[in-house]
Amino acid sequence: MHDKTQRQAVILDAVSKGGSLEVAALAATLGVTGETIRRDIKALQAKGLVTKVHGAVTLPNTVLNTSFHDRMKHNSEGKRRIAAAIAERVVDGDSLIIETGTTTTYVAQALTARRGLTIITNSLDVARSLAFRSDNAVYMAGGRLTPDDGAALDQSAADFVRRFRVKYSISSVVGVDLEDGLTANTVAEADFSRLVISRAETPIIAIDSSKFDRKGLVQVTETDRVGLIVTDARLSREYRRLFDGIDVAEC
Repeated sequence: MHDKTQRQAVILDAVSKGGSLEVAALAATLGVTGETIRRDIKALQAKGLVTKVHGAVTLPNTVLNTSFHDRMKHNSEGKRRIAAAIAERVVDGDSLIIETGTTTTYVAQALTARRGLTIITNSLDVARSLAFRSDNAVYMAGGRLTPDDGAALDQSAADFVRRFRVKYSISSVVGVDLEDGLTANTVAEADFSRLVISRAETPIIAIDSSKFDRKGLVQVTETDRVGLIVTDARLSREYRRLFDGIDVAEC
């Protein structure tokens, strides 16, 4: 395909459907060089239609403020891969705190293959995915639920979670960049994530490729507090340095 207008239309359509696509994969699909595809992406980015992030092309930052339902569809393939990779590490009988989030909701769905889990969560969607297995023990943190994602983030939810000590915590983030590391959109989200991370032997952070080179308003925690990062991205040297000393699984 040699016409740049056609190529750019295909790129935009693919990103709109898939949420995030690797630049190399796009070049191979369209049968063009990496240089050509990068020029096309640059042109689309100049119009505000896409964003280039860490070897991939994704929707602009406005996606961070879309509804939970829409965010579930954003880069769903990558989130499912992350979820499967995390579920492989969990064995029957493990204990976990699972935070609210689109990627963590996919993780909960992947964990339905496990038995005898103890789950603490502040997410209605996570609880709904795992509570109806008679051999699971699911504890829902109470408090006022947020209207967007049905999550409890207030002090009563934090006090409840603080009572537990678990093998794994599973969190996601709004963004990660080289300056501030892991970030969230609100103080409440960041504080809750920080608490959850502190209650786990191995804190797991799920970061899909669209979150790289994005920045939320509030830093969550220093990266050295994290036990494992699971991502569908291929990390650059800079991000490998940022995550130095942390177990990283690229899926």
